[in-house]
Parts: sequence; C-alpha cells; structure tokens
Amino acid sequence: MSTTLHWLTLAAYLLGTGVYLGFVIWQRRGLHAMGRAVLWAGLGLHTCALAAAWIETGALPALTLRQSLDLFSWALMAATLVVNLRLEIMVLGALSAPLCALLLMAAAVLPLPAAPPPALLKSTWIIIHVLSLLAGYGLLALTCLGGGLYLVQDGLIRKKRLGAVFKRLPSLTRLDSLGQQALVAGFCLLTVGLITGAVYAQITLGSYWRWHPKEVWSLVTWLCYAALLHTRLVQGWRGRRGAWLGVAAFAALMFTFVGVGLLYSGYHSFEALPTLTGPLP
Repeated sequence: MSTTLHWLTLAAYLLGTGVYLGFVIWQRRGLHAMGRAVLWAGLGLHTCALAAAWIETGALPALTLRQSLDLFSWALMAATLVVNLRLEIMVLGALSAPLCALLLMAAAVLPLPAAPPPALLKSTWIIIHVLSLLAGYGLLALTCLGGGLYLVQDGLIRKKRLGAVFKRLPSLTRLDSLGQQALVAGFCLLTVGLITGAVYAQITLGSYWRWHPKEVWSLVTWLCYAALLHTRLVQGWRGRRGAWLGVAAFAALMFTFVGVGLLYSGYHSFEALPTLTGPLP
C-alpha cells in the first residue's frame, strides 16, 4: 500500500511542477491555485504513504537513506505549503515541487530496508528527534531557496535587467522575510532535535556526547545557523549577506544529513541504523 501511495505522490508532485512552471511562464493566478491544490493533494498522499509505512514496520520510516530522503521530501513540501499560507510567495512551488519529486525519485532507486527495524529505534525520543530535525531541515531548505531567489533578483536589479524574469519574482522584502521566518522556526526545530538526540544517547549509552562525526558535524551545522540567526537579529545582516550565509549554512546541513552518514561508520551511519539489535556501540 505504501509503495502505491508513494508513486501517486510522485505523480502529484510532477503534475504540480508542470502546473507551476505554466504559472511562471503565463502568470495566471488560476494556474497558481491549481498547482497549490495539486501539491496539497500530493502532501496528503505522501502523509498517508509515510503513515502506512510506519504502521507496516512499527517504526518511523527514517532508518535508511532511502527513507530519510523520502521524509525530507515530505518535510520540504509541508514547509512550502504552510509558509505560503502566511507569505504567499507564489513562485516558491515552482522550486520546491521539482526538488521534492527529485528526492522521491532518488529514494526510489535506493534499496529497501533488509531487516525489520530494531526495538531500540521505536522510542518516543527517537521519533521526536527525527521528526523535529527533518521538519527543521524542510524550513531551512526554504531559507536556502529564498536566499537563492533573493540573489537572482538582486543581481538582475544591479545589472538593470528588469525583464520578464524579474516580473515573475517576488519582492526582495518578501524574500528576506521568508528567509528570516523560516530560519527562526527551522533553528528552533533543529535545536529540539539535537537536544532530544542527546537525551536519548544518555538514556541508552550513559553519555550525552561521544564525538561521533555525525554529532560533531551536527554541532558545526547548529553553530552555523546560530551565527546566521545572530547576524540577522542582532547585527542586522539581511539582504545579500544574509542570503549568502543561508545558502552556505544549508550546504553544511546537507553534508551533515547525507555525507556524514555515508562516509563514516558507526551507529549514526545509514548502514548501521537498520541493524542495531542491542546496546548502541
């Protein structure tokens, strides 16, 4: 059941991508409304697919790289649609929808978990840890996308190329507001994720911190976003500087999310998580 729902979700995201690209080209509000409805339907299907997978295995489907990419796609789409209820940056769907579809396609070619999830990873602490982190990742991805759009539009203004592309982009003020609001919410969720992970490590390992590369890079990423938040709220670094910092911090986050889990072994690696059966090493 979950597999069928995932394919239907991918179809909805691809259809939403096409509709939003039509909106970007022809600038008809009806296409925006249609694209938004399709993406909400896709998010509903995606939620049902994840819930079905959770029920089938008894654990949150986030143990492997395949499942993590799937859950990240869901988090990004949810963040996009919820944030748009407040800011209505209509062109945002044209960026998020294809990215979510690509994440689902990348997940589809990766292998399924070979073994049932261990009892260690069915803890409420793990559920809060993973969901808060992935929700934070989705919001911080919007900070990156908003920053990228800001830099594109700012570059067009500086070069005085105020053509058709410029007319299709939201104002710099709205993009900067997107970056800040998504950053604050995403940073709070990232902090909750790190704290709950440390608490669960203390419960199972007797230690909050073990200097695993994933833990070190998670702290580095958190510090990058803490510095970005400080420069925005205290020092007033908005505009181009804030946009560049948002893009750079997201690159560090993606390395922490995907790169560290693939490059380093240990209980935080994607290979080890599905096979844990006893006390964590």
